[in-house]
Parts: sequence; C-alpha cells; structure tokens
Amino acid sequence: MRAQPDLTAAVRVIVDKIDASIPKQYQGETIKMFVGGGIAANYHCGTRYTEDIDASFSKRLLLNFAELNVPYTRRDGSSSFLYLDPNYNASFALLHEDFEVDAIEWKELGNEQRRVHVYVFSPEDLAVSKIARFSEQDREDIKNLAGCGLIDAAQVEKRASAALKNFIGNVKPVQTNIETACRDIAETRKLF
Repeated sequence: MRAQPDLTAAVRVIVDKIDASIPKQYQGETIKMFVGGGIAANYHCGTRYTEDIDASFSKRLLLNFAELNVPYTRRDGSSSFLYLDPNYNASFALLHEDFEVDAIEWKELGNEQRRVHVYVFSPEDLAVSKIARFSEQDREDIKNLAGCGLIDAAQVEKRASAALKNFIGNVKPVQTNIETACRDIAETRKLF
C-alpha cells in the first residue's frame, strides 16, 4: 500500500459516516465496499489524488450522498474534498466476474471497528476497469501500476479478455484499448 495519508484519512471519515448510517439493529453479514478508480490507484501507487470514491457494495444501501463528502488538505497544502460518487456503477466498467473475490482488504482503514469493510480492486482488475473508457487519466493509472511492478501485459490481457466475454455491446474499440494498454504496460515495464 502506497496510499497518501491525507487521502486515506479522508476515505476513513467517509467510510465511518457510511457505517454510522447503518441502523444499529442490523445484524447481517459484513458489508463489503469495493473501491476502484482514483482511490484504488492512490492505494496501489500513491501517484495521484482524486475527489471521488468509485465504489460498489455487497449489500444495497440507502445513503444520503450529500453527507458523504469531506474536505481535506493535501500533502502540498492545497485544499480539496472527497465524496462518494453517487453515479458510479460497476455494471458499466469492464470487470472480471471475480473482481470482488480478488479484491484486497484495506486493513489500514480500521475495518475491524465497523460493519463496513473496505476492499480495493486488485492491480489487474483496476487496470482492466480502466480499459473500456480509457481516458488519458486511465492510461496514466495503468502505466503507474506497471511502473510500480504491480501488473504485466500478459496478466492484464488475460484478465481483460476473460472480462470481455461478459461484455455486451460493440467490443471492437475495447479490444483495441486492450492492445494499446498492453503495449503501454510492456513499454513501461522496460523502463524499470
């Protein structure tokens, strides 16, 4: 884990707020929060900041999203904020069907103290999740994962191709993105 401490602290506050919103009488199993996007990139590489948390949950939750934001100060002294993105939907990302099984528990957040436990996408699944949209930021995140030695082209190609089998729609652009991402990963790995 290379997550920036200031961003980690802001994530902790939001998860505490989510946990506090769960009725006291809830006696069900632990609620798992699966985090991707910029927070997962920061967790694995410590390379960038983000203002939103892209997350899905193992249970259906009724949340007051207006309360799930937190101001914080970045390491460089600049002010920022973090919020839980109400528009994130894992159904629209290219994701392997086992992404939840392979997610990594973020133990440093104090999961044992609450009913909501945070899990971060594995490096391979984080890279795969960025391939369908493949913005410049997504490409940079994938290169950073490769630069940290967390992924290689063969792993990502295998995982993305398996995920693509469950993808409905025009897969040609995504196949091109997989090829480009794998070239980027191979080139980045050569530099380290």
